Amino acid sequence: MNWGIRPVSELCTYAIDCVNKTAPLSEVETPYKMLRTTNIKDGYIDFDNVRYVEKDVFDKWTRRAVPKYGDVLFTREAPVGEVGRFTSKSENYFLGQRTFLYRANPNKLDWNYLAYILQSPQIQGWVNGIAYGATVPHLKVGDMEHLMIPVPPLPTQKKIAKILSNYDDLIENNLKRIKLLEESARLTYEEWFLRFRVDGKKLEIDPESGLPFGWERLRIEDYLDILSKGPSLNYDLGGARGVPVLNQSCIRNGEIELTKLLVAKELNDKNKSSYLRINDILINSMGKGTLGRVSKNVSIDTKMIIHNCITYLRAKDIYSQYMLFYFISAHQQYFESIAIGATGQSTLKKELISNLVITLPDQNCMNRYDLILSSIWNKTGLLKKQNQLLKEARDILLPRLMTGMIDTDDIEVTA
Repeated sequence: MNWGIRPVSELCTYAIDCVNKTAPLSEVETPYKMLRTTNIKDGYIDFDNVRYVEKDVFDKWTRRAVPKYGDVLFTREAPVGEVGRFTSKSENYFLGQRTFLYRANPNKLDWNYLAYILQSPQIQGWVNGIAYGATVPHLKVGDMEHLMIPVPPLPTQKKIAKILSNYDDLIENNLKRIKLLEESARLTYEEWFLRFRVDGKKLEIDPESGLPFGWERLRIEDYLDILSKGPSLNYDLGGARGVPVLNQSCIRNGEIELTKLLVAKELNDKNKSSYLRINDILINSMGKGTLGRVSKNVSIDTKMIIHNCITYLRAKDIYSQYMLFYFISAHQQYFESIAIGATGQSTLKKELISNLVITLPDQNCMNRYDLILSSIWNKTGLLKKQNQLLKEARDILLPRLMTGMIDTDDIEVTA
């Protein structure tokens, strides 16, 4: 194999930096959406968790280019080296600070191939080696423009891209299904327990309690079997041996990410209740900038312990873990606002959770709700597991395809 190496800017119609100053944000939702570096990760772009601006700001910030389907985004800082395929058909997005846009010339470079070569070990190794900065590693615009990449013939690029994009297209489709399932679950909670409409019918309200007849209110501590932080442990910083530990850095946007796990050197019997379980509810209870984040575990069933910076909640058997999650999620901003601590570290005391008051439906209503939600959470968990397997398979193939270790002719490409 003898692939040439060329500057990426020679293969693109656009290779441009964003406007490197903070865009004035709108206080209300608008059609114009900003993509930040945190929206770009592992080859994907999160098009949902965005910030909004007015049209005049959008026009000013897109004077160089409006991102379009088929573009590839790259982060120059915070973090450096993340890549995302722009797969939205909307042209109402723009780039926030420290992001770079590549638009491949289709006569020279396949855009999906570009996204994958930028994620390859050889390019990521170069990024990590050249990124500089006293406190925050970053890349210069010139580095991005003159980045050298291997360039096989265009038909080979397309076949490599098709093999890998088949995996990512399945993953993205699953992510859309997960989003729809989670939205359905959230709306069901709000309809039943905030609006008191069950199966589309408004329940009869007791004028004394203001709740449906047979319902009541109780403190969270009476609802729970466990409200606890994980144990204090010694950690193997090398991560070579021991039990994986889920820490506060692993909880982001309501999801659990396993890229920043710690490893515990030793455990004992008293720590057994701190092992992560399916459907556990987790709240970051310490750490500047991360405190108050809420997540649930619907897919991870490997042996893993919960860090002492995380509070985990489990409802009593007679109550609903599903209802508890949406109740706790609705209080995330409250948890963030009542953090106690000086600059640097903040903590969330368990008492601030246990004193919350939750609405308790009658047993029949709770059982029916659990039946609906268990089906939704099970489907979500299966889709997340499938995505993890797809990602692992893609990540094994990617470096081998990019170095010619695997011949593209040996892999059947399906539409």
